[in-house]
This record gives sequence, C-alpha cells and structure tokens, in this order.
Amino acid sequence: MARRTGLKNFQTLDGRHYTRIAIPAPLRPYLDGKRELRHAHGDSLKQAERNHPAVVARFLDVIDRAKAQHAADHGPAKPVMRERPMSLDEYARSFFALRAMSDRDARDASPIYASFSPDEGETASLKRIVAGLAKDDEIIHTIGGILDAFAARTAKPPVSGSPEWRSAAAKLAAVELEVFRLQYAREQGEPDPEPALPVLTAPEPAAEARPKGDAVSVLGLLAGYLKELAKSGGGAEAGKRWTPGFKNFVRFLGHDDARLISKQDVIDWKDELLEELSPKTVRDTNIAALRAVLQWAIDNRKLPEGTTNPAAGIKIRVTKKTLDRPQGFTLDEAHAILKAARDYQPAHSDNPATRESEHVTAAKRWTPWLCAFSGARISEMTQLRTQDIMTEDGVAFMRITPDAGSTKNRQFRDVPLHAQLIEMGFLDFVKRAEPGPLFFNGKTARRGTRHASKYAAQRMATWIREVVPSLPMEVQPNHGWRHRFKSVSFGLDVNGRVIDAMQGHAARTAGENYGDVDLKARAAAIAKFPRYQPE
Repeated sequence: MARRTGLKNFQTLDGRHYTRIAIPAPLRPYLDGKRELRHAHGDSLKQAERNHPAVVARFLDVIDRAKAQHAADHGPAKPVMRERPMSLDEYARSFFALRAMSDRDARDASPIYASFSPDEGETASLKRIVAGLAKDDEIIHTIGGILDAFAARTAKPPVSGSPEWRSAAAKLAAVELEVFRLQYAREQGEPDPEPALPVLTAPEPAAEARPKGDAVSVLGLLAGYLKELAKSGGGAEAGKRWTPGFKNFVRFLGHDDARLISKQDVIDWKDELLEELSPKTVRDTNIAALRAVLQWAIDNRKLPEGTTNPAAGIKIRVTKKTLDRPQGFTLDEAHAILKAARDYQPAHSDNPATRESEHVTAAKRWTPWLCAFSGARISEMTQLRTQDIMTEDGVAFMRITPDAGSTKNRQFRDVPLHAQLIEMGFLDFVKRAEPGPLFFNGKTARRGTRHASKYAAQRMATWIREVVPSLPMEVQPNHGWRHRFKSVSFGLDVNGRVIDAMQGHAARTAGENYGDVDLKARAAAIAKFPRYQPE
C-alpha cells in the first residue's frame, strides 16, 4: 500500500521509503527514456528522512544537465541557466537550511514525524567523522549521500579518500549534528537554537554591485563579432567552431551578461573544460575565441568604459607531443594508400540503400592521388567541381577556390596536374562526370551548417586509417600528404616559393609578397615530382 507524506518528492510504499522526481517528457530522451528518477531508502524512516534532501539535490542536478542538453539541441531563445558552483561553506549553509525546512514540513504534515530520536550509533559515527577517527568506509556509509550531493554542486569535487574529501566530510558531519540538535529542541517544544558552528552563522558574502544599464549578452557579442567578420568574407568556420563553446560558457556562468564576467569565472570554466577536452582545444578554441570576442567588444565600446578583458592572460600549458617519425606519410604508407585507391572497387550490394554512391567511390579512387601530387588538404580535394578542372596554354590544372567550399586563406590557387594523373585517366573521369561536385552529391551541398565536402573528407580520413591500420594517431590523414609533398620537394631542384604558392602557405618575408608565381612555373615544378609506383 502506498502512502504519500508531507515531504515533497517523498513516498512510502509497503513500509519502504522512496525519493521520486518526475522527469518532464522533453527531457526523457536524455535520461535513457526514464519517466522518473527514483531512489529506494529502505525501511528506516529516520534514515530516509535524513538522506532525502541530499538525494533530491542530486536528482535536480541530473535534471538540470538534461535541460542544458535539450536546450543546446533545440536552440532555445534564452539559454538554460545552471546553478553556480558552491564552495564547501556555501553548501554547508544551504544543506542546513534545507534540512531544517524539510524537518519543519514533515512536522507540519503529520504527528508521525514529530518524534525524532537519532540512535546512539549514528551520533557516535558522526562525531568520529568530525574528530577524524572514522575510516573512509564508515564515512561513506554514514554521509555518503550528502558528500555526493556536495560533489555535484562544487566546481572541483574532492577525490574520495583524499584529505580534502575527509575535511569536507568532517564539516558536513558537524552540520548534520547541528541538524540533530535542532530536531531535538523541536521535539522538546523549545525554540530553534542558534547554531553553534561558525560556518552556519557567518553572513553570506555581499553580492558584488551590478553595473548600471542593460545586460550585454555574451552570445550577442559573438553574433556581432561574426557579423563583422562576414562582411570581409570570413567567420563561417569560426561560427561553427565557437558557438557551442560560447553556449557552454553561458550555461556555466548561469547568466548571459558579459559585464559580470570575472577572470575567476574564465579560470573556473577553463578548469571544467580541461576535464573533458584536450589542453590544446581549450587553449586554441575556447579561451582564444572568448578572448577575441571580448576584446572586440571592448575595442568597439560594447562594454562599459574601463572594462578589462577577463580572458586576457589566461594561459594553458600544452605539452608538445613527442613524435619519433615523420609527420607526413612514409613512402611505404603512401604506396599502400595509392595502391588501395588505384585498385578500389566498392563492395557489391543489390540493395540501393546500402550500395556505395558513385561520388564516394570516386573520392576513394582519386582524392589520394590528387593530394599526393598537390600537397592539398583532403577537404580541398573533396570539394572540387567539374568547372575547377581547367586547361590553359596546354597546361591542365585544378583550381582550389573558396567558391567551391573553403580554403585556408580564402584565396584561390592553381595546381597543375601531374602527368601520371592524366595518364591514369583523371581528365577522362572529369569529362564523364555530371556538372557540379565530383566527390559528393551536389543536391545536398550542406548537411545542417556543415558543407558536404567536409563529411566526404572525414569519410576519407576514416578510410585511410582502415587502409593503413598501423598509421600512428599523430599522423593526420588529412595533412599527411601536405607534409609529404613538402618533404619530397626539398630533394628537388624547385624554388620553395613555387611550392608554397601551390600549397597556399604564407610568404616568409614581405618581399615574397611581390610578384606572382605563374602557371608555367608551377607546371615545371610539378613535372619534377617523381611518379609513384605502388605494386
């Protein structure tokens, strides 16, 4: 038989006690389809009533994270805010207040809760924890739920068994003893006593004075920065890379007002990101993007006069990876990839739904060879169109242009086709192809906000690792040909500036910016590259 009590989210069923919180329907897909979060306390009412607030706090944190995931996937008009992390003292005060309120609610609901008599074992265990005499197992058994709830609300949860964890346990056990003292006074009909613990009587830190005027949206600043970049033809890739990070930052802050960001906020966010992302990603994408946008806002007077950039000076140490081999493909690796490409035949399938498309087959057949003789990125090859393959003054070449997708410096560059490519029939393949993209379906040029050529490049990188399973992770399939092309050029009688022009590398000096490397010079350089002879 089920019986509901006056405690919110608390239920007694057949003599056992449960904490239950319903999950809103939109959030269920993020929580394995569950309709509710439920925790069984057992048949001890005193133990259940004591642990209930900590379980509720943990469940609410789970639901908050699901809300944030739902908001990120569905683009809410306003970001979902999460509660700011708490210090141990802040949590101790919050926990005591919650326990005191839950006890009052229970006493108001039914006489059954009006008599509280903690057994001597519980009290003795709490005192041992405060004194530092309890072993870790005893701490977990006695206040494990409280410690878990604290870990969910703090920016840096202490490691179980560490000195910091035991110190937190001692403070929270002392708070629990204060709760017992309060409950005993209420049982005797006496006024609530003043807490004896200094942490419970200390005033809350005064809130910092909020700046006058309207809030300045962090996400709005990002949009303004990207809009300005777009006017000069940039910002598309930055927008895709940066927006998720900025949304994450707003959720971390618990507000969307750039005026209120402190340097400590940025440091704490950095520390949280480092738990899941590589130091290089956090440094070069998240923190660098935030620093750039905030500096733009300051320079353009989007923030109050005198504002300093809170992301300035935030440093992240990135240990350079040890590389005991070339960054580019070795000759054996190059031959293995080119042989697989030359001989590639897709797996047969009578089912159109599982049959490999002609564009995918063509990409596996041609893009490795094109990269080998151009030093281009895979993504620059997968975006090639029929109109990008040209002939001028008897020189057949491909034009790598931002009109087709994207290039590193948003400049087109021409790369002559090596004689081996022409002999293999690449020009004949282009003549037979339908007008438009050569290596992806032109009817789906974009999938969401990402260009379809990027997916084709990603598929090629995966395929190359399947062809050469021994390829170290430090060697990137999308850049392996660029390194190899440059390395091969060093052994040829070729002007380095010509190679840089074909690979899209920046000039090393101001003087190198003068003059153009014409098609004839490029063709002469390509002709010196040796043929590949995979067996």
